[in-house]
Amino acid sequence: MMKAAGALALCAALLAGASLPAQAAPAPKAKLKIVDGMKGGPVKSVWLHCGPAGGTHPNARAACDLLRQVKGDPAQLKVSPKANCSQEIKPHAVAIAGTWHGRKVHWAKFFANACQMRAMTGPILAL
Repeated sequence: MMKAAGALALCAALLAGASLPAQAAPAPKAKLKIVDGMKGGPVKSVWLHCGPAGGTHPNARAACDLLRQVKGDPAQLKVSPKANCSQEIKPHAVAIAGTWHGRKVHWAKFFANACQMRAMTGPILAL
């Protein structure tokens, strides 16, 4: 009898909570799909939301901060242009597409290796 009373109380609490209006999270000001495909390796893709930072990107806050510095234009990224990268050839094809504060973003680039990719894009392509 005690279990039934407890279950009834739990159901009542859930129903009472369900009747409250849900507070929707604010829509992000930027939604970008980021894709990194390495030749002969896996293709990785994530969603990056900015304003507020989120999505499936592993370091959304840092990626959003960096994109904010270039006004959402990935072509302007040069995080560590003097990085000392090897001449190893393991090509990466990357793309970023979506919207940044109402403006469409479409950017794609090939990098000779992961070091060069990270030197130019920092945490944005650190998937």
